[in-house]
Amino acid sequence: MKTITPLHRERPIETLARCGGYYECPKDASGKRWGPLAGYAGRDEKGRQFVGDVYVNFAKAERHLPVLRDFAEKLAFQLDHQMRLKGFSALGTKATGFCGAPEGGKALAVMLANFCGNQYIFPEKKVTVAATPSSREISELVFDRHEPEKGDLWWITEDVCNNFSTTKTMVDLIESFGAQVAGIICFLNRSLEVGGEYRPKDGLVLPVIMLIRQKIEQYTQDDPAVAEDIRAGNVVWKPKNDWDKLAGTMAAAKS
Repeated sequence: MKTITPLHRERPIETLARCGGYYECPKDASGKRWGPLAGYAGRDEKGRQFVGDVYVNFAKAERHLPVLRDFAEKLAFQLDHQMRLKGFSALGTKATGFCGAPEGGKALAVMLANFCGNQYIFPEKKVTVAATPSSREISELVFDRHEPEKGDLWWITEDVCNNFSTTKTMVDLIESFGAQVAGIICFLNRSLEVGGEYRPKDGLVLPVIMLIRQKIEQYTQDDPAVAEDIRAGNVVWKPKNDWDKLAGTMAAAKS
C-alpha cells in the first residue's frame, strides 16, 4: 500500500476513509442492510456489546505517519487555541504530557508529546474475561510499564470517544497515583451525550478537544432496528480483526 498523505482542505474523516479506516453499512432503498453491523467496545447493562452501522478504524491511519502527524498537529493547534480562550498560555496548563488510552490513543499521544515537547505514558490492558466467538474480551487497565507521579497533570488521549467508560476508568486510575487530568483529546467524539465538556464526577469538569464531532447511533442487541440482523448473525463482533470483510462489503456496494 502506498503511503497516504493529507490533501489540502480535505476533511479528516475523508483522509481516514482514504486510509481505508471508515465503514458505513450499505443499505437498499427500503433500509435493508446489504452488509453486516459492527460490534462496538461499549456494553449495555446486560454486558452485551452495542452494535451499529458505522465504524471508525483509526488504526488504519496510524500506519501512515504523514496522516498521523497531520491529525496530531491539528489537535495540538486546537488544544492551544482552546486553552488560550480560557486564559491559559502555551498549551495551557503546563501539563506533564499525554496519557494514551490503549490501544488507539497511544500513537496519537506519542505524536502530540513530540509536538508539544513533553512526556508520554500509557496504561496496559489486563484481560479478565477471555473473548468468545460472539463477544470481545473484557479487560482492566493497569499501569505497568510506566505510571503517573504525584502532582503530574495529564491529557488523556483516545482515538474515538463514545460512552466515555474508558475515559472514566483512566481518570480514576490517574488520580489514584496522586496525579490529575487536564482534559481529554480525541480524533473523533461520537458520543450522543458528551460534547465539549465531560463530567466524570461531581465537581470535575474536563474539556474535550476533538478533531471530529460526529454523533453515531448505537443499538442494544434486542433493539428492533437491529434485532433481525443479530438473529441472522449479520454482525462483525471484532471489526479490526475482520476488517477485510467490512471493507469488501463497501467496495462491493460501490461497484
